[in-house]
Amino acid sequence: MMEGIDVSYCQAGFDFQAAADAGKEFCIVRIGRTRSDGRQELDDYFVDNINGAKAAGMKLGIYFYSLATTEAEAQQEAQWLLDTMHEYLDGVDLEAGIWYDVEDAVQMNGLSPEELTSVVMAWVNTMNAAGVYCGIYSYYSMFNDNFELGSLPNYVPLWVANTASVNYLKVENPELNIPVWQYSDAGNIAGINVDLDVWY
Repeated sequence: MMEGIDVSYCQAGFDFQAAADAGKEFCIVRIGRTRSDGRQELDDYFVDNINGAKAAGMKLGIYFYSLATTEAEAQQEAQWLLDTMHEYLDGVDLEAGIWYDVEDAVQMNGLSPEELTSVVMAWVNTMNAAGVYCGIYSYYSMFNDNFELGSLPNYVPLWVANTASVNYLKVENPELNIPVWQYSDAGNIAGINVDLDVWY
């Protein structure tokens, strides 16, 4: 089992060496997001964060914040991510995964579980078709209420946010592929708040 963190522009100036010294072995960095106008953009601190985590010897991963509500929008997000990975991450071993952050209110409120699962799988399938294997991030109640969990193939790993003493999604659904658990959003390393994760 490994302890790790995830970071974005919210952790500007983060001390990755302090995190590594505290036993954090992996770091999942936000690479970008879709804006409200439908365009994708790089996280302002992606380059600093990925380089800082790499310099500290941490295992690296990335995540992308989605606003997709159609399969076409999900495919557009996937293509942007593939292009951006080619620009910034060629030759970089992303041992801590490539994750699709699906938690926005537009997805939760506007789509049925069947529709959201189809949208997310359009992203997964586009990534997989390019030879890039990836997973889905969301929080416990959204996975339960807004996804058709039984329709997600087991080769798609899930990273669940569940601020609790146990990972309830994993306990309640032992058949699911859930290798990563974000158990706190209130970690503090060198004076900066950071999300804390565990990799089973």
